[in-house]
Amino acid sequence: MKNFSALFYREMFIGIKNSGNLMISLSFFLISIIIFILSLGPNTEMLSKTGSAIIWATILFTVILSSEQFFFKDFLDGSLKELQIIGYSPESIIISKVSVMWIFLILPLLLFTPLLSLMLQLQSDEIIILIFSIILGSPSILLITSIGTLLTLQSKNNKVLLLILVYPIIVPILIFGVGSVKLSQSINDNESNFLVLIAIFLITLPITLISGRYALKEVNK
Repeated sequence: MKNFSALFYREMFIGIKNSGNLMISLSFFLISIIIFILSLGPNTEMLSKTGSAIIWATILFTVILSSEQFFFKDFLDGSLKELQIIGYSPESIIISKVSVMWIFLILPLLLFTPLLSLMLQLQSDEIIILIFSIILGSPSILLITSIGTLLTLQSKNNKVLLLILVYPIIVPILIFGVGSVKLSQSINDNESNFLVLIAIFLITLPITLISGRYALKEVNK
């Protein structure tokens, strides 16, 4: 636990140090959704129908565009290899990075989601469900994206390759995340989708940690 705490504080320090890049990611999220709102115009019915999907899709692209900065510098200066040499397990490295990614990426997006949801004509109960679905679904997205990032660090077109790798796997999370809001609009039953998102996380976590061990070995060769 002590070792993990030191690793977590290290990642927090790096995240604060790179706050400028994280502000760019947040700006991308805000500007993208505003562009959607402006392009759809005053059609409030269309906004309310597509609002949750717009927010979920934009979060996905924001994570993909931003995930590299949590790994790339450590890869370039050899820190990923050194952390393992001094005794940190691949699992603790991945969990610490994913935890900090959630704090610096997802949490700021969640803070702006209520305001953007109102602009997208979502009702208050729909906004609550949307935020809850993001909280449940985002850890799985971060885990999957982290492994994809590790596998594509050495590629020149890594962001394109990362999107190709992770998008088919993340589609079910998007479906059930957006579906939670859609169900609340129709039959007011979204618990099943929440349970599916939890189940996806419980499946994704061990698979990510196992594959992450091999991905870090490959990166460190």
